[in-house]
Order: sequence, then structure tokens, then C-alpha cells
Amino acid sequence: MMPSRIIQFAQQHLVVLNLLMFQVVWWLSILYLNSSLWLTIPLLLVHFSLSSAVRKDFGLMLKIAIFGFAFDNALMFAGVFQFQQFPFWLLLIWCHFAISLRYSLGFTQKLSWQLNALLGGVFGCLSYLAGARFEAVVLPFEVFYSALILFFVWLVMFPMFVNVTRTQ
Repeated sequence: MMPSRIIQFAQQHLVVLNLLMFQVVWWLSILYLNSSLWLTIPLLLVHFSLSSAVRKDFGLMLKIAIFGFAFDNALMFAGVFQFQQFPFWLLLIWCHFAISLRYSLGFTQKLSWQLNALLGGVFGCLSYLAGARFEAVVLPFEVFYSALILFFVWLVMFPMFVNVTRTQ
């Protein structure tokens, strides 16, 4: 059990902790795939143990992670992605990403949908391209075509996720 001072400090700095946890989860997941779950699941539980809005966070996480993971699976079945094994690790990235929308990515709620579309298109695409560089995912099409598909997918999805977060 953590002393109350540490818990209080962590709660006050949850935005920064969320940013750090998301980065740790992304890197662990990309580098160690399903072997990372023994670390990424507890990090999700750490967030919920510190959050003062557990129900909101959990509801948002379910909505976005289920949709995002299902959409990634649709892209996988369409041949845009290939994985060596079923990517449970990707579901955990989606869970942490969803929560980040209320915390470390909370600033996006104040941006226009056009700027969010551009940010999503660029950085969503880059995230998958980076994952491919680390061999977490295979992109069977040429890099240009994969990037184009991912750019347009995230051009639409990110502003939608931000809007869902605003309504939570």
C-alpha cells in the first residue's frame, strides 16, 4: 500500500503520469508484444487506483478501445496489417490511449476538429509506421500506400475520439 502523500501527489500529477505510462505501455507493447501484458495491465490498474473519475475513465476506455481495436482488426482482415500472433498487446495500447484522451491528450479537446484531424492523421499514421519499423506489425503494402491509408483512417478517427471524450 502506498503512503497517502505519494497517492495524493500522483493524483495531482495524473496528467504527467498518464503521459509517462502511455509512453511506457507503447514502447513495452511494441518491443515485447504479448509478453508485455504482465506490465501493461498493471499500469492500467495503477491509473484506475489513482483516478478520481473511475467510472468516466472506464466508460471512455470501453467505448474507444473496443471501437479502435475492432477497427484495427477490420484493417487486419482487409490485409492492411499482419501480425505474427494475435495482438492482445494492441488492445492494451488502445485502453491506455483512450484514457490519455482525458489526461495527457486532454488539450486536444480545445482544438478545432480540423487541427485534430491533421494531428490524428499525422501522428496516428506515424505510430503504426514506427510499430512496423520495430517489427511489431507488418504492413504488406508499400510504405507509401500503408501511410496513406493510415493517414486517412486517423484523419477521421482522432477527431471522432476527441468528440466522444468531450461528451464524457
